[in-house]
Amino acid sequence: MSIWSPTPAQNWESYYPLGSGRLGAMISGDTRENNIILNDDRLFSAPRNHRVNPDAAVHAAKVHDLLFADKVIEAEELAGPTMFAAPTKQATYEVLGLLKIRNRYVDYFEQPTAYRRSLDLNTALYTQEYTGRQDGNTFEAFTALADHALYGHYTATNNVLALNFTLTRPEERYERVHRLDDHTILISGHSDGLHGRHFGIKLSVFAPSGFVTVYGNTILVSEAHDCWFRVTSAVVPTSDPFYPDFAQQVPVTASTYAGVKKRNIAAYQALYQRTDFSLPDDPDLAQLPTADRLAQMKQGSTTDPGLIVELFNYGKYLLIASSEPGTNPANLQGIWNQDLIPLWGSKYTININTEMNYWLTGPLNYDVQAEPLVDLFLLAVERGRNTAKTMYGLAGSVIHHNLDIYGDGAPQSTTMSATLWPLGGVWLANELWRHYQFSRDDALLKRIYPAFKELAAFYNAFLAKDPDGYFAAAPSVSPENYYVFAGHYFAALSYGTTIDNSLLREFYGALIWMAQHLEKDADLRISWQEVLDQIRPTAIAADGRIREYVHDYPETDKGHRHFSPLYGLFPGDEFTTPELKAAARKFLDYRLQNGGGQTGWSLAWAINLFARLGDGEAAWQAINRMFTQSTQDNLLNSHPPFQIDGNFGFSNAIAEMIVQSTPTEITLFPALPAAWSTGHLTGVRTRAGVILDVAWANGHLTEYKIHGTLPADVTVYVAPQYLDANQPNPLEKEGHDHG
Repeated sequence: MSIWSPTPAQNWESYYPLGSGRLGAMISGDTRENNIILNDDRLFSAPRNHRVNPDAAVHAAKVHDLLFADKVIEAEELAGPTMFAAPTKQATYEVLGLLKIRNRYVDYFEQPTAYRRSLDLNTALYTQEYTGRQDGNTFEAFTALADHALYGHYTATNNVLALNFTLTRPEERYERVHRLDDHTILISGHSDGLHGRHFGIKLSVFAPSGFVTVYGNTILVSEAHDCWFRVTSAVVPTSDPFYPDFAQQVPVTASTYAGVKKRNIAAYQALYQRTDFSLPDDPDLAQLPTADRLAQMKQGSTTDPGLIVELFNYGKYLLIASSEPGTNPANLQGIWNQDLIPLWGSKYTININTEMNYWLTGPLNYDVQAEPLVDLFLLAVERGRNTAKTMYGLAGSVIHHNLDIYGDGAPQSTTMSATLWPLGGVWLANELWRHYQFSRDDALLKRIYPAFKELAAFYNAFLAKDPDGYFAAAPSVSPENYYVFAGHYFAALSYGTTIDNSLLREFYGALIWMAQHLEKDADLRISWQEVLDQIRPTAIAADGRIREYVHDYPETDKGHRHFSPLYGLFPGDEFTTPELKAAARKFLDYRLQNGGGQTGWSLAWAINLFARLGDGEAAWQAINRMFTQSTQDNLLNSHPPFQIDGNFGFSNAIAEMIVQSTPTEITLFPALPAAWSTGHLTGVRTRAGVILDVAWANGHLTEYKIHGTLPADVTVYVAPQYLDANQPNPLEKEGHDHG
């Protein structure tokens, strides 16, 4: 399965991505000058230490007192200058470099007579074929998971190769060029001017059948039938030298390239092929370029099952390419960023976006891809001790709504509706708890349990009894939303918001379970249970929707992109009663009818919410909207601009529509749309400790296979309409007829 185009990319939204988890490359495929944007996930601007406002600890308690007294305007007037950080912004992710490959034979006034570029999702190979008036060549590239290098191979198919490889950086933001030998150059510099991290980009070009010449930051290839190149990078602290082996050169030959390529495909496929999703493809649509298929949907075609499958698979590809053991987690753009100062810093927004990046790791069985998120969580909790002490005067650890790679979780920005949200660490913790439920990996549990205790130590002290006697977080917000206070004031600060309460219930419940499972901290369990028992229950507003705040405030944005009050429905599990589900459905419909879901990630969340509500038709309609509204020509998701969370959230939603699970229940086809009457999903992991293969035809279950041992206390549900009365029950065949 490939994403492909008969023309080179015209803009960033059409480039094709490669990635090793650390090194990223976006390829334009231009026949005159093939631009490859390079990224290294370690290249952030300098760390901004000690950002906590020195006046915060003195005034934080006063702010929550004002909120409890319903003096919201006064609370916000005090909170801004005393609790916003100084400086307000964290470190930001920077583009690493630009490799420009110019074809000296190209006729600039003539279009290619034949051209195709493609990204093969099954092999993680980029290929390009080109024929012009004077020349022609093929180009292949991949990023190796083993050594985080970009490998490329040009082959002349008409005439010989005449290529210039120029290594640079946007706005020429590098400091030195080094000639390491007759086929290798290195450019180096610092992020964030001279004060940031020390980076190096090394380019080696080999052309045994021709000539290689080095001039400055350009390597020329002439009179060659083939040439191979390799790009590697290094990023170290500001004044540190590069590690010694970075300067070592190992020539890339036909045989070494073929060996690395073969090993990389095998390593990649071992991950990519863990699951397989299929719907019948339309043979006519299957012949079209990817952008043309997308355009047909945007022009009114009802649906494209093959493109849905491709976008599901793309999520798997992108996760493997952007998150590997030892790397940083996938950020807002995965690892692909073209800017020196990207929008929102291209870091980690943890009031939905970072967590959405990792939803699919549970059901699609990607434990190793989740390791970077665990590492960042533990680092952030360590850094959060200082934030808790200096900002609130409390023990334990706290993380707000954003993180950078240094684990800085102090308040970020001066947006009242986002900045002073102290539950970011709890959402991250809950995401890892959910991942444990899928993996059943006690080694993971033992790693994260101490960090959970650190967070609990903070919240045990931070949560205060509100006027109704419930423990509440204050100050806090419903992420990025505002309400109308006193008839005229747009307010954000509140206490005991619905999402906070859902997050805290899940967190304390998980922590108590962990302690029991690990046979630890019997005394602390008592205090944790006391907090859990006194968190405000989810309320239904007068209009029948889930209430967002402690009071029924009027909304400023009826179609707000966040569905924060529905956390308890998804990704949480606590909305199980018909009343709460009905109120959640009313809330979701209201938001969408008033313009909600206008960003790609918001729409991906909506699809998952509809799946959890068991409405396959609504989920299917939202899927089609994802293509018409929020998908670029290269199938990357758009906020806008490009933001990767929607891709990952989409892939998870597909699994959620076909199989849902808890530790004691598995439901088959909870939200299967009528349009998907035939298909299969194999390798999907459940929270019941088993992996399933399911297939269906003409709306009926035809295959149900369990990998592992299904515990006796697990019930498997499938609605009667999915069982063919004239055929043997696949559940009975497997020996688990609980349907």
